[in-house]
Amino acid sequence: MRKCLGIGSRGLSLGSVLVAVVVGACSNKADDGMTARLLEANNKNVTCQKELAEAKAARDNLKRELAVAVANPTKLQLTDPEIIELIADARKARGAGPEFGQGDLNPKEASAIVMRGAPALQGCYERALKKNAGLQMRAGLGVTLGITVKPVGAVDSVDVSPSVDAEMTKCIKATISRWKFPTFTGHAVTIEQKLTLTPKT
Repeated sequence: MRKCLGIGSRGLSLGSVLVAVVVGACSNKADDGMTARLLEANNKNVTCQKELAEAKAARDNLKRELAVAVANPTKLQLTDPEIIELIADARKARGAGPEFGQGDLNPKEASAIVMRGAPALQGCYERALKKNAGLQMRAGLGVTLGITVKPVGAVDSVDVSPSVDAEMTKCIKATISRWKFPTFTGHAVTIEQKLTLTPKT
């Protein structure tokens, strides 16, 4: 009787160990799954935080641009095609104030004139590229044009930034000074347009 009880006790003890091992293995798998889900959630949280920070930075930048536009109403920032379209649509929709050709300079049309003239500016860049070793080391050149237009549509002055080559800057200014914009009433308007000039392949 005691032998049987002894064997039974050992059998029970062995069974308890097996159950503990199985439970332990299941517990480890559950922990691994939980850890993976936690890491995935953490990665999503980090991505969301990054996107939120970028959105806040974009919002702050737009606020600054709005403040500059309000402080300098005669200066048009023509760097974003969507904004150009929105301004043109807003001017059409408002119904009050002069329309294109009768009042302030239409930013969409002004930008189109600059883009149509861009190939001539590319010619200035290509000529400078042949002579200037510093330009040859670059993959391209981003320039910001500041074009002041008089109400009669003639170009009053041109600013090129950065001015990395004197001859190229002189050529760009001379080329733009011949451009003709639509006439409008009021004061002279400064158009800012960014262009990227790249070597022809």
